[in-house]
Amino acid sequence: MSVYTSVDAIALRDFLARFDAGTLVAYTGIEAGIENTNYFVDTTTGRFVLTLFEWMPATELPFFLELMRHVADGGLPAARPLAARDGALAGELLGKPAALVTRLPGTNLLRPSPGHCRQVGAALGRWHRAVQSFPREHPDGRGRPWREAAAARVGPGLSTGDRALLTRTLEALRDWPVPGLPGGVIHADLFRDNVLFDGAVLSGLLDFYYACSGPFVYDLAVAFADWCFVPTGRLEPENAQAFIAGYQGVRVLLVTECAAWPTALLAAGLRFWLSRLVDSCFPKAGALTFLKDPAEFRGLLLALTGDPAPFAQVLEG
Repeated sequence: MSVYTSVDAIALRDFLARFDAGTLVAYTGIEAGIENTNYFVDTTTGRFVLTLFEWMPATELPFFLELMRHVADGGLPAARPLAARDGALAGELLGKPAALVTRLPGTNLLRPSPGHCRQVGAALGRWHRAVQSFPREHPDGRGRPWREAAAARVGPGLSTGDRALLTRTLEALRDWPVPGLPGGVIHADLFRDNVLFDGAVLSGLLDFYYACSGPFVYDLAVAFADWCFVPTGRLEPENAQAFIAGYQGVRVLLVTECAAWPTALLAAGLRFWLSRLVDSCFPKAGALTFLKDPAEFRGLLLALTGDPAPFAQVLEG
């Protein structure tokens, strides 16, 4: 949620005039995140988040906005996109595709407790149930072709040890994803900065713009890696057990998913190690930009390839 495009008040007022959203009171850029330009927008009728999509084609936006509405209609705490007076969920602002969604209450957590993790696991289980009735699909833009292309970009700049780690992990994921795993449209980025808590209660799921068709166990692994693993290279057992218990209280993993769990974690770790390496080595120009540390997911890959037993054991509790 970096700011790449600076929005002036006149342009924003013209954009808001397409909606029944009141008149502009205040707005401010959001620094956190990476891919899109985001602003908090307050009007005389409510609080919203404005997103300008810097690299996403306008033709792809309906999938994500319809997914957002579907998940919200399913009872999950997701931001709801506002339809303009002509019914469109997306428009154009300063030459960029743009959307206005409701702003949810709450804040991000830096240090989640087991109770927080249980709620996030349960919310992800509810997501996987809700999307079973969502009629659309979307390809995973971070699958094997992307992995190999990103590895080729960053590989020459890595240390000898990191290049070896990258090569080993790519080889282990040659056949990922495994055919036949239960799946549907997954969030694929349910990190701590994409979840809000209002006090002790989960109040918001954010940033659906990496959502794609994929295995549910991979979606679980992506979220688990951020909520239950700390950058020092250590799994937090209580958080991990609570997260999995919350999920399985809503949707029980199949035997085939449990067998695929270690590989799903590797796929999640590599995806974010590579994406953060690419962002660090080839930064995008923006007025406000926020880069995340690749070392966090390097640590996960080292832990998984060193002693995967603690990660497998969380499914046994």
